[in-house]
Amino acid sequence: MAKYKQYDYNQMMMVAVSLEEQLVPGTLEYAIHHVIEGRLDLGFFDNRYRNDDTGRKAISPKVLIKIVLFGYSRGLISSRSLERACCENITFMALSCGQQPDHSTIAAFVSSIDMEIEQLFTKVLLICEEEGLLGGTHFSLDGLKLSSNASKEWSGTFNDLKKKQQALERKVKEAVREHRAADKKEKGKGGSDRKRREKRIKRLKEKADRIEEFLLENEPKMGGGGKEIQSNVTDNESAKLTSSHGVLQGYNANAIVDEKYQVIVHPAAFGNGQDSTHMEPMLEGAKEKLEAIGWQEPLKDRQISEDTSYYSVENLETCKE
Repeated sequence: MAKYKQYDYNQMMMVAVSLEEQLVPGTLEYAIHHVIEGRLDLGFFDNRYRNDDTGRKAISPKVLIKIVLFGYSRGLISSRSLERACCENITFMALSCGQQPDHSTIAAFVSSIDMEIEQLFTKVLLICEEEGLLGGTHFSLDGLKLSSNASKEWSGTFNDLKKKQQALERKVKEAVREHRAADKKEKGKGGSDRKRREKRIKRLKEKADRIEEFLLENEPKMGGGGKEIQSNVTDNESAKLTSSHGVLQGYNANAIVDEKYQVIVHPAAFGNGQDSTHMEPMLEGAKEKLEAIGWQEPLKDRQISEDTSYYSVENLETCKE
């Protein structure tokens, strides 16, 4: 008979891990940690996260920013994937100082920093300037299509959406009639079929009510040619965009990049797939960011490169100004 050696796991050696040593100089995670911990003043978060009297101590916004930035750089977009990484991945553990924020904490943080993100971006850009990472002579503008958390099925003109609402209301009435007929036949007996029918009626009614509420609270979206374009009940700022992977519901994400070290000086997302109107807001945004870090007339007589999708008389006129 085979003999198995038994181990006393209580006597096995535990290897101590220094989280700080996991952040190796020269890596992105080290740069994120160094900049946020040593170079950025995040005092504008203090009022929101100070809780000296009652309740559980909040996780530092520095920790949450490091988790989010590094996670996004690795393609981890959802708050649940970031929560899991903080429990399983040693690099995330190092960035979070061993803390394990849950997905609701991460999601609430991301959705609440829309006002602070501009300040944070400008502060990072100033650090790049202090480190000599900006050339300031040649900038490139480009974009890509990104999917939003919205379904194409919830898109349409107001007339289309009204028809969809009416169709759903007809289905509700039909489902109610079928439900009553089945109840009468079954003599009011319960069961899984009855519950299934009730859930279907509730689901159809919620969809119809959702469209009705949207139509009452919003106005039709008008395109550049003065004609109505499709709205979206889930995310009305997004749009149907044609990409290399087909049609998607999302945003046209643009960025202006400094040539020297490929540092982004201004990003923006548009609910419009045509780049022919994006030059002006992108240049204006880059100008404001660079002026905020101390540059004088930052784009005057500078070279701007972009592909042919940006070609339009309007964009050419913008470059001349």
